[in-house]
Parts: sequence; structure tokens; C-alpha cells
Amino acid sequence: MNSFLFAFVVLSLIQGITSQCNITSPSLSGLFPLPANVQCGNQLISLAPQNSFEFEMVGPVSSSLVMDIAFVRYKETIYGLDDFPYKPEFPQLTTVQVSIQSKDFNLTLGVDESYQMTIQAPVTKITSNTIWGALRALETFTQLISFETNFTIYDTPLTIQDSPRFPWRGVMIDTSRHYLPVELILHIIDGLAIHKFNVLHWHLVDEVSFPFVVDDLPLLSGKGAWHKNLVYEASDIEQIVTYAYFRGVRVVPEIDMPSHTRSWGKGYPQVMPNCSEATFYNYEPGLDPSDPFTFTVVQGIISQLVSLFPDQYFHRGGDEVFTECYQEDSQLLSWMNQNGMGSNFTLLLQYFEKNLAPIISVTGKSVVCWSDVIYYSNHVDKENTIVTAWRERGDAQTIASLGYKTINSAGWYLDMQIPGQEHYEWIATWEDFYDYDPTQNMTASELALFYGGESCMWGEAVDRINWDQRVWPRGSALAERLWSPANLNDLDYAKNRLVQFRCQTLVRRGFYAEPILPDYCSYEYDF
Repeated sequence: MNSFLFAFVVLSLIQGITSQCNITSPSLSGLFPLPANVQCGNQLISLAPQNSFEFEMVGPVSSSLVMDIAFVRYKETIYGLDDFPYKPEFPQLTTVQVSIQSKDFNLTLGVDESYQMTIQAPVTKITSNTIWGALRALETFTQLISFETNFTIYDTPLTIQDSPRFPWRGVMIDTSRHYLPVELILHIIDGLAIHKFNVLHWHLVDEVSFPFVVDDLPLLSGKGAWHKNLVYEASDIEQIVTYAYFRGVRVVPEIDMPSHTRSWGKGYPQVMPNCSEATFYNYEPGLDPSDPFTFTVVQGIISQLVSLFPDQYFHRGGDEVFTECYQEDSQLLSWMNQNGMGSNFTLLLQYFEKNLAPIISVTGKSVVCWSDVIYYSNHVDKENTIVTAWRERGDAQTIASLGYKTINSAGWYLDMQIPGQEHYEWIATWEDFYDYDPTQNMTASELALFYGGESCMWGEAVDRINWDQRVWPRGSALAERLWSPANLNDLDYAKNRLVQFRCQTLVRRGFYAEPILPDYCSYEYDF
């Protein structure tokens, strides 16, 4: 038992328990992200032994496969991970009743994830409009259990009313720089669900490798992947998308173009401009829009993509287009002159965008793009595009002021050691993620176009060995920034909870999350 909880139990038994919910309430000590509204009682209760405890569906929705699987998963999470002697000391909670109002099980941007929960013995009640709100409630409920103190829940009856601040709360993974095995991606999705993130932004391919199998263009992965076995086939993607759905996580894939495409040229060199090797590898070459085959390849990739990923959105990239390689391609330069572009490479990029637009339109999907696109393209469909601000803090407000829907990643890059200010310890960058709120100076009209944000874990120096340590608990800070109310911004309060959350939830559930302070976490040791 940690010293804080031990002291609380002793004082409670001697003096009686406080009836006011405040920042020292033990029920909140390891909760992340913090719910929007919590009212505390003054009673301790114990969870009933496993054979006497159950989740049950009541109300309009009598059955749901998502909830059936979640009940099994959370019961295993609650009872299957500890070796502590279990002796209930307080009134026992035997039943969690879940009442869901809507039979619409679609997982889309803006779906209702709100819930209400009253925790008391013997019956706890959860009410939500959708299954996705119920999933968020189950996670909150599980985090409120103190496993090290005989499965005790403090401050009951606990009444929680909760809903997310923003509808788009994501983490980006990069499977080009280093291939991430399917099992690791499933593990990552489990981590997202713990934090109430609801988007896995999957940066599938990039300049160094192309692990996405496109049936009609087999040389893309055949020659572009690191190894013939290090690819994502349709069955892998189906497994990942389904696994994510059952945890309330949308999978939004990204195919970056026209830049970051050098790996495409390994299988189909005609889609790339011709330039010197030094230029080709020192500057990020873009696709060659002058060759019609380029758009055949683009169409083949997007067609395969939308057939496998059911989400309404996919990310088409669009960042960091350098023109150095174009400038060395005499055939391309001649084509530009013949088509009235002269040496204006912005016109070349607009030509690419003009030809990309109908390929996207025919899919019926909406897109996400990096912010670079809106500055060189005149073919951005504002109604069906979300723009990712990534370069500088404050860019999200600028983009929204131009009338674009936007999400933010600037200041939330997990690969950067100094995303905000310089710290003595690298792990302390979590404070920058937590402290930065891109909406702080937005007008009402700008805020209406702001959908949320993502942490980006670019993969140059990350693979299966160190992914957890790089992301958690630094990414936890962003989870609270995107879920919890804006006025929850006290770093010291967050730090105290993050220490407990890192141990009691992340480490306990098998995540190799880094510590942020000197502490003792019993789940790290097998005594």
C-alpha cells in the first residue's frame, strides 16, 4: 500500500471520512484523465469477490457484443492481475448495471461518449446514450478501485457526470521508419482505450519503407518494405480495425503524398522525378505529377485503403514538399513549360492537387491533411477536410481563422525532447504537453472549427522495444488535456495523480511506462 492511501485509511478509521470531494480525495488519486464532474460521499466499499460480482445490461439496449466483450475484458482486468490476499472489509459492491439508450453502434467522429455513474454498494449504475459512453465509464470505474487496499473504493456514493472536451483525441503511430508488429499495435490500442483516446492515426508508409500491401500494385510493398514478411496484409488490417472498434477507437490511416514517397519509387520508379542521388536522398522528393501513371498508382493505393478502413476519414498527408529534385529533372521542367507553368512549382503542386481531388471525391470519404496543403493547394474542400496544425504553437488558431476545420499536433510531438521548453530530465516534457492549450486565445467562431488533437510518435528512434517508454506517461498528459475541462490545468495536481496512475493502471496492466518521479511501484516487482 502506498503511503498516501495508508495514511488516509488510518485517519478515516480514527476520525471519520471527509464528505467533500477535493483534490486530496483518495478516489481521485490515480484517475487519468479526470472526469468533468465528480461528487464524493463519505463511505468506503469493497468490491465483492469475483464469483459474486457481475456486470449486467439493463434498459433499452438489452445486449451488445461490444459490451459483452468489454464485461469479460474488464472483469479480467479487475480480478486477474493481482496476487494480493483479498478480504473485503466494507459493504460489498456486487453488481454494475449498465443502461444504454441508443441502438446505433456506429463509431464516428463526434459520437456521444458521455456517461453518468453512481458508485455505491451493493449496486452501481451506469447510464449512457451510446455503448461508447458506457466503455468510457467502465474504464473510469476500474481506475477507481484501489487494488492494493483490498479492492476498496473510496468516497462513495461517488456520482460522476462525464463527457469529453473534444471529439478528436488521438495518437499517431509511424510504421514506416520502424515496422511495428500487429501484436504491438493491438497493445497500443489497449493503451489508447485506457486514456479515453478515440483515434489511432496510422501513418502507414513513408520515404524509407512501404509496408502496406496493395493488391493491384504488388511492387509497392514487394520492393518497398524492409522485408517481405514485414508488411500489413488485409487480414492484419481487419484484425487491427476490429480490435480498435471494440475499444471505441477509430483507425484513421495515412498515405502521405506528394512528398515522403521515395519508397514508392523502389517498386515503380516512374512515379518519381529524376535527379542526382545526393538530391534524391538529401531532399524529400515529391511524386512526379507529369506522368499519368503516378495517378494510376495513387488511385490504386487509395482504393485499397478505403476498402479496408471503414472510417469516414483518411489522412492524405501533404507536408514537407521540397522542389530540389524537381529542379534537376529536365524532362519534368520541359513538361511544365509546355503546360504554362514555367518554373513555378506551386503551380505543379496545384496540378497534383487538381488530379488528386476527384480520386478522393469518388471514395465518398472525408480527409485529413497536414497544414502545408492549404498554403500551396487551391483544391481543398473545406467542408470535407480537417487540417492538422503541426509546425508551430498557435497554428491551429491561424488555420481556424481561415475557415478550416482543424486539429492540433503542434507542441505535442512525442519524438521531440524540447516540445515547449528545455527540461533537465527528458521525461518532464509531459509538462509541456499538459500545459499547452491551443484554444486559449481562440474566438468562438475559431473554437467551433477546432475538433481536438493528436500526439505524434514519429518512428525514427522508436520500435517495439521502447515504444511504451517513449509514449507513456507523457502521452497521458495530452489525454487529460483533450478529455477533461479546460480549467483542469494544475501541474502539481496532475503530477501527483500521474505518479499513481502510472503505477496502478499502466504498469499493473503491462505497460512499460516511465516513472516521472522517484517512487515505489509494487507492480514492478515479483516478491
